[in-house]
Amino acid sequence: MGVRLTVKMKSGSGAETKTVLLDEETILFGRDQACQVVLAQQAVSRNHARISRDGTLFFLEDLGSSFGTQVNGQKLPKGEKRLLRNGDIIAIAQFDVTFDRVADVSTEDDASNKTSFLSRKVVKDVMKGLAAGGENAYFRIMNGTAEGQRIEIADAQEYVFGRDASEADIVLNDDLVSRKHVKVRRDWSGTHVEDLGSRNGIKLNKKRTRKATIKDRDELEIGGVRLLFIDPSEVREDPVVLPSSTGEDEGEGTLSVKHEEDAPPSVEVKQEDVEPEKKEEEPAAEPAENASTDAEAPAEDAENAEAPPEDQPADEPAEEAPAPSGKLIDFNNKQHLIALGIGGVMLLLGIIVIVLLVAGV
Repeated sequence: MGVRLTVKMKSGSGAETKTVLLDEETILFGRDQACQVVLAQQAVSRNHARISRDGTLFFLEDLGSSFGTQVNGQKLPKGEKRLLRNGDIIAIAQFDVTFDRVADVSTEDDASNKTSFLSRKVVKDVMKGLAAGGENAYFRIMNGTAEGQRIEIADAQEYVFGRDASEADIVLNDDLVSRKHVKVRRDWSGTHVEDLGSRNGIKLNKKRTRKATIKDRDELEIGGVRLLFIDPSEVREDPVVLPSSTGEDEGEGTLSVKHEEDAPPSVEVKQEDVEPEKKEEEPAAEPAENASTDAEAPAEDAENAEAPPEDQPADEPAEEAPAPSGKLIDFNNKQHLIALGIGGVMLLLGIIVIVLLVAGV
């Protein structure tokens, strides 16, 4: 069982996605040419991060890099190992590396059916055969001086985890662990954990809890000790099975990805930015033409008005031409009303002058 790594740059012109298949116990990421995955960028340390294999499990750790490593957007603390799952994205500088566990099983049935995934039963068999801890479930210590050690959990058994060797079945040497901290019981219904009234409590997958049923690849925190639960009888994630013939875009061995700087904007881009302004200036001559046509419009309307109604084309509505009115005064027209008012005032003034003249005589 190996891994498939798909490397993609976050930004940059001409960046390509590259895929590599690796079947090694340790995979190094860094700027050094001795690494299996060479990421040629100044922000990448010479030996930046490492994937290590433990049976069917793969763990990622940062090797004290300058700019750090992220898994699914969360920063990975230096010196801490993180279990990798299919589809996890490892961010190193400007590179995104997608992780997948793969299993290349070349059997006649698989070749004939061209299947992409193994059946769950076959996956269990493969994982059991590769698991170093056998078929028994176990806890793997993820931090501290005892990192990598395993605590096997047998069926139909009950264990007490704590700091006091006289009261606990499993001793955890950590100041944050109580004398009797948590009880772990495995029976036909699964594996169960229960807090025994400890001072700092327990966490399951980063969430505080008092009593819960744990499953394969759950992480249990007891005080300051992180324990990864592995149950070979329960498979929660199928490895991807590659066909016998590897695709053209996938290669085996090491992978080298160079960082390409962003290309400066070319002159053509600037010219394209100016062209729309020229196009907006050209229609400026159109209003003059429209003005001339508008000026000619009243003359045409006058000719149409003088022409008898029979000469009007059938497709032009008669409402557009001003129809002559039979009334001398149009009370709906404000201009007519204003002219009528002025005329009335002048008439009244004329009558007053005439009266004064007659009275003076």
